[in-house]
Amino acid sequence: MMRRLLLRSSLFYSGIAVVQSGGQAQGHSAIQPQPNSRDPSPFEYVPVTALDDYGQSTQLKHAMESAIRHGTPVLACLCCNDDDDEKGGDETAILVCSLQRPRLGVIAPKPKTSRGGCTTTITTSTGNSTAFTHHPSIEGLVQQLATRDDVDVWSETNHEPVGTGIHALHTAIVSTGIRSDALFLLGQLQQHLSQYWFRYDSLPSPTTQMVKMARDVLLDFLGYDRREEMSSLCGVGSAAPSYAEDEDGDSKRAGRPLGVCSFILGFDTSRPTLTSVKANGSSEKYVAQAMGIGSPLANDRLSKRWRRRMSRAEAHKMMGSILREIAIEKGWASEDDDHLERKDLTLVSETVTVSGIELDY
Repeated sequence: MMRRLLLRSSLFYSGIAVVQSGGQAQGHSAIQPQPNSRDPSPFEYVPVTALDDYGQSTQLKHAMESAIRHGTPVLACLCCNDDDDEKGGDETAILVCSLQRPRLGVIAPKPKTSRGGCTTTITTSTGNSTAFTHHPSIEGLVQQLATRDDVDVWSETNHEPVGTGIHALHTAIVSTGIRSDALFLLGQLQQHLSQYWFRYDSLPSPTTQMVKMARDVLLDFLGYDRREEMSSLCGVGSAAPSYAEDEDGDSKRAGRPLGVCSFILGFDTSRPTLTSVKANGSSEKYVAQAMGIGSPLANDRLSKRWRRRMSRAEAHKMMGSILREIAIEKGWASEDDDHLERKDLTLVSETVTVSGIELDY
């Protein structure tokens, strides 16, 4: 027994002596911990199919957060285009308000004004804030996707048909998040819409087919393979870029999720529709919804303040107060600021109807 104790003590002290002399003692891994090989490097590429401990895609989570953290605050709701509450009409317009900050070195393109009697025009006015000069990078976010000339356009004052053959707005889209991804999504939808029109001589439904087109593009960037599903369909196929062959006959496989959140505005029925499409391809119809920075706070306020048959003036006042709360929460402005323009913040209001888009800031 005494020999065993002496032997253990000699081995213990000899190990300490080896460590103190700068050597490495075998069998004593606890003295010098080895780096964990399971810890990923921050510079290591994480594929879109990689899942975290909770079974969620890391790239998809980052893409959805980018639209919330870095996207422009955008609010949209259904409202009555007439400001007179006594008329009691249904919602015929979609009011889109955004709070924009100047982008240094950027000059936004001027709004296009159509000619030849086309009613889908974009008008710009300065409202009551003529004392402030807006930054040249401020622009409208609503983009037209499709117009149609095979429907009767009704007057908003006496509710009588204006005439036939007049171009009416059919579908529009507004996106927030990574600007390049939003432009790419817009280009894919416009390209597929033209193919759909030449094939069927009609426009797709904004609530179903247009939402499916946007979902195809977003899911294609997630690496979702729809070959078996699309093989049974004919016609123009899918809007996903992987199924659009180039001149050499090769398909373009996408690489990462798109960091955008979009609103698809439809006017193919008597009442306009507002559909939200997220980066993961999920979609839902709303009467009032927000996206971008401060969207959780804005959605909570919209759920409590929005009501049926709101006039455009009431909806604009409601959205302005909500965007002001977002600016105060994010530290862009204080409660003592009377005008957001003094803090380089511009409230852009866009009234979207079947007659076109009216831009006001």
